[in-house]
Amino acid sequence: MTQIFPRLILCWALLSGSCFSLCLAREQADDAAIQTYSREAEEALARKDADAAIVALEKLAHLTPNNPEVFANLGAVYYAQGRYPQAAEAFQRALHLNPRIPDVPLMLGFCDAELGRTHEALPILESAFRHPPNPEMGRTIGLKLVVVYTSLGQPTKALETIETLLARDPNDPEVLYRASHLYGDRALQTMTRLADVAPESVWKRMAFAEALEGEKRYDLAVIEYRKVIAADPNMAGVHYRVARALLLQSPDNDQARSEALTEFQQDLALEPRNAAAEYEIGEICRRRGEFESALDHFSRAVEMDPSVEDAQIALARTLIRLQKPKDSVSHLLAAIQLNPKNETSHFLLASAYRSLGNSAGYTNEMSLYQRYHSVPTDSQPGADEQAPQTLAAPEITKQTLGTDTPQ
Repeated sequence: MTQIFPRLILCWALLSGSCFSLCLAREQADDAAIQTYSREAEEALARKDADAAIVALEKLAHLTPNNPEVFANLGAVYYAQGRYPQAAEAFQRALHLNPRIPDVPLMLGFCDAELGRTHEALPILESAFRHPPNPEMGRTIGLKLVVVYTSLGQPTKALETIETLLARDPNDPEVLYRASHLYGDRALQTMTRLADVAPESVWKRMAFAEALEGEKRYDLAVIEYRKVIAADPNMAGVHYRVARALLLQSPDNDQARSEALTEFQQDLALEPRNAAAEYEIGEICRRRGEFESALDHFSRAVEMDPSVEDAQIALARTLIRLQKPKDSVSHLLAAIQLNPKNETSHFLLASAYRSLGNSAGYTNEMSLYQRYHSVPTDSQPGADEQAPQTLAAPEITKQTLGTDTPQ
C-alpha cells in the first residue's frame, strides 16, 4: 500500500473533473451541509488525506446520491486505502450514473484485478496500456497487467508487457526488478520441464552443469560437462565451459591452464568463430610470455568481435610489450569507448602515450586512471551486488592491473 498510494493520488485529480465547490455548491447552494462537505472533501483530496476525504465523501454520497463525481472520488480514495470491494462498488455506482465519466472504467479494472476478477480486468487493462492517459499511469497499468497475465498462466504476455515497460523506461528500478523475477521464474519453469520431459538428455545434463558452475562448484561442473561431451562430442560451447571452469577453480595453476588450453582449442575446432575462445587462448599465451602467439589470438578475437572490451585491452597491452605502442592506441581507445571507467585501459593508454612522447595525453590518461583507481572499494559493485551467476552468461578472464603491466 505504501508504494501504490502516492501514484494513485494522481487518479484523484484525474477522476475529480470539476471541483466540488463548483459542481455541487452551485447545484444546491441553499444546502449548507453539502457546501461544507464539498469543501472538506476538496481540501482533503488536495492534501492527500485519505481518511478525511472518505469521511467527507461518504457524507456527500449520502446527501447527493445522484452525483457520479462524488462516487468516482470516493472509489479512488477507497482504492488508495486498499478497500477494493468498496472501491469497486463506488466506481460501479459512478458508471451507472454516468457511463461516460472519464477514467472510472480503468479504476474499476484495477479493482477487478485486485479482487481476483482477472477475466473482467484483462480487456480494460490491455486497452488502457496501449493508450495510457499519462506515462505514470501507463507504468501502473503495465505492472498490474503483468500480475494479471501471470495469474492467468500467460507468461509470454507478461514478458511482452514487461519488455514494453522497459522500452518506455529502461532504467526504472522496479520494472527491472520485476523483469528479473519474470525471467528467472520462466527459466526455472523451463528447466523443470526439461528435467521432466528429457531427464536423460544432454541438454538436461548441460543445464545441471551450468547450475553447478553458477554455484562455484567448479570441480563437479567439469565432471558434468565432460559427461555432456562424452554423450555428444560435437556439441558446441561445452569445451569452452570446461576450460572456464578449470581456470575459475585454479586460476594460477599451470596444469589447469594447460588443460584449459586444450579445451579452448577443441572448442575452436567445433566453432571457429568463437571470439571468446580465441581471447582465452591468447591470454594463456600472454601469461606464459608467448607474446607473438598471444598477439595472433587477440587479433583474431578482436577481428571477430570488436565489442569484447578485454580482448581490445589484451591486444593493446601485448602490442605495448612488443614495443609497438603506436599500434596499441586505437585498441585502447576502443576499449575506453566501450567502458570509459576502466582504470586498466587508462593506465595502459598513459603508458603508450608516454612511450610516444605525448606528454599531454599521458597526463590526461594518468589523471583518469587515478580518478577511477581511487574510487573506494565499497562504492564499486561487489560480489554481493552482482547478478546471480546462474542468470549470467559465462564470463571471460578479466584484464586487470597486474605485475606484468608495463611500468
